[in-house]
Amino acid sequence: MPALLAVEKLTSPTVIRRILAEHGLEPRKALGQHFLADANILAKIVEAIAPAPKEVAVEVGSGLGTLTVALAPFVEKLWAVEVDPRLLPILRAHTEAFPNVHVLSGDFLDLELRSLGKELLVVGNLPYGITSEIFLKLIRERESVARAVFMVQWEVGEKLIAPPGPKANRLGVHVRTYFEVELLRKIPKTAFFPHPEVDGALIRLKKLPTPRVSLPEELWEKTLALVFSHRRKTLRRVLASSLSPAQADALLAELGLDPRVRGEALNFSDLERLGWALYRLGLLGQSR
Repeated sequence: MPALLAVEKLTSPTVIRRILAEHGLEPRKALGQHFLADANILAKIVEAIAPAPKEVAVEVGSGLGTLTVALAPFVEKLWAVEVDPRLLPILRAHTEAFPNVHVLSGDFLDLELRSLGKELLVVGNLPYGITSEIFLKLIRERESVARAVFMVQWEVGEKLIAPPGPKANRLGVHVRTYFEVELLRKIPKTAFFPHPEVDGALIRLKKLPTPRVSLPEELWEKTLALVFSHRRKTLRRVLASSLSPAQADALLAELGLDPRVRGEALNFSDLERLGWALYRLGLLGQSR
């Protein structure tokens, strides 16, 4: 089958190197270009995606088309988004056998997801430098997204699933407010060409039927921004930047929270109650 042959070729470091050389190209570090070069890992990724025949998929950073070609036979439509104009002729050549693949030249962050379809499947090997921005986009345009499967930096994958405690971070809590997140496997840096400095992680996101909190989105973001603004400070000291020490103590006592606790140790319920309290005190501004 031509598609299978194309996938095998596109996961060969030798072939990738040759393709780039034929076009006079070098991977751009500024764009985080590390091309997947392992057929076994590619198979695991497609298995994790579990594409469905009626799905519309959007790929972030299609590059040479390795994942694109592997995924195309199994979905109804695939939007292949690539920001690097140098790679577009290669991507179009590798996907021309698939009429359901539509190559989009541009930055994924600038796209309006609802213009591409409903209940979208979003996939990709995310450039490490804009990982947070991509997750924020999915959160804010989640009405158009059903699920996602990404390759991210291993440390990011760990933080996305971290429970309340030292490894918890603002992005992980924010993403898990609206999505169920699974860390599926580690992807060794040797599976890419050129090798990145760190291993990657394969993660899967599924949109929750309802968010984990009822606080309006803008107020929730402001709550998380405040709580995680000074990771080494106790919650009392963080609140004291906006309230007097006496007011901070009174608020924490009202909420039944230990003033010595750090924000990273709070669960969703605690964070939501704190957010509503801060809103009532006028410390979060008005929700749009």
